[in-house]
Amino acid sequence: MAHILVVDDEKEVLDSIKGVLEDAGFTVSSANDGLTALEMLEQNAFDLVVLDIIMPEVNGLEVCRRIRANPHLALIPVLFLTAMGRVTDIAEGLDAGGDDYLTKPFEVIELPARVRALLRRAPGGTLDADNDYLSTNTIHLHTSRPEAKVGDRVIELTPTEHRLLRYLIINQGQPVSTNRLLEDVWEYPSGVGDPQLVRVHINNLRSKLSGGDEGKPIIRNLHGKGYLVDD
Repeated sequence: MAHILVVDDEKEVLDSIKGVLEDAGFTVSSANDGLTALEMLEQNAFDLVVLDIIMPEVNGLEVCRRIRANPHLALIPVLFLTAMGRVTDIAEGLDAGGDDYLTKPFEVIELPARVRALLRRAPGGTLDADNDYLSTNTIHLHTSRPEAKVGDRVIELTPTEHRLLRYLIINQGQPVSTNRLLEDVWEYPSGVGDPQLVRVHINNLRSKLSGGDEGKPIIRNLHGKGYLVDD
């Protein structure tokens, strides 16, 4: 049974989220601030973190950054659950290392569905250190470490970015729709998941892979068809 850490500074919200996840069959622990959450993560084994952003002292974005910077915690899936729902807020959360982003108020049925999807695709244990790559003419993606090479640059990826880019490379030359990405990469049931989640992750990947250079994008969007990387 998966053990989930829920972090929110509002007790009523915290209790509500905890109740929804426990009813769905998960073991749930809670923290009402970022520092307590980080201490609990160091002392206990958790399979996933549900994280608010607006909290005193250490906010959720900083908590997520510290999780990703800690080699013992870096692969734990992080789901932001927050009232901050602007596109720029979503981008900031995913850029901090979040795997998914859900805004309050949320549908009771959707939270457990997203949690289950994140758990299904979470890497198990330490990633291997072999030298296998999936490649296009431009990108060399390590198959087990969350990193890619473009030219001489080694680019660190989040687990979700790694999974998304791997899927696009396997399907290189073929456009993949947003709905298909939500179902195959995020493993959400049909109708679950926000298309904006895909757009923000694609934009983050483009920025990392291009290194800020202008010109032909490494990941293209064919209007009405989807995203692709070229052969």
